[in-house]
Amino acid sequence: MPNLRTLALHAAREPAALLAEAFTSGTVVAETKTNRHDVVTVWDRRVEEMLKTSLAGHDAVFWGEETGRQSPAEPGQLEWIIDPIDGTSNFVHGYPMFSISIAAAIDNTVVAGVVIDPVAGTEFSADVTGAYRNNEPIVARPGPAHESQYNLITSFPAAEVLHRVPEATALFGDLVTNFATVRRLVSGALELCHAACGIADVVLGADTQPWDVAAGSYILHQAGGRYVTATDGPPHLAKHYVALAPGRESAMIRSVLDTIQGL
Repeated sequence: MPNLRTLALHAAREPAALLAEAFTSGTVVAETKTNRHDVVTVWDRRVEEMLKTSLAGHDAVFWGEETGRQSPAEPGQLEWIIDPIDGTSNFVHGYPMFSISIAAAIDNTVVAGVVIDPVAGTEFSADVTGAYRNNEPIVARPGPAHESQYNLITSFPAAEVLHRVPEATALFGDLVTNFATVRRLVSGALELCHAACGIADVVLGADTQPWDVAAGSYILHQAGGRYVTATDGPPHLAKHYVALAPGRESAMIRSVLDTIQGL
């Protein structure tokens, strides 16, 4: 088996440069998918096809946000899990917080991950040897002494959740009250990479998809952080999660995860 981290890095660099150029031009046009909060551009589709072309071979199958799951992988077969633009809404609105996310999985276990921030030019990656930022080992910055001082990143609650679960507004208010800061990046892959680096102390994810979290959760784990779900099975297949940066713990956010799981 080739070096999967290196393959994914090489595959992502050209489309990342194209996305940075398109973003800078300010001429990105979006279409809606399921609703006005769920958008797609020609770049989502173009980048996904570029990645699939670059990563083809080695008897691999693909699971992409735009083109779906090619077929369930056979035992021992390589599966690439791809999000061509994680944070498309940010990309469209000119907010420089989006990424390309690629994970390699075998038997539903992630074994390599790459997340590239095209605007900043930052490459996060991981494999069995460890987690890296621009090919240097990730060393997380130390955290605050108490969880009340934590920087929490979350995209909860999304508009769809607010329509379905009225209690979500009060729950978000509890987060704002109990943590020092609450930020909404709306790019799950980057949120997890920021936790890996200790920029975020805690990340709360709800109603996620495998392509949102497969690469980022593995990078976090290999950097020494924790990715906590409330269900059994492969972590990247869970709908809701809490991510804790290296050295952090939070009873409050674990309680919120339990609450969301029950809604």
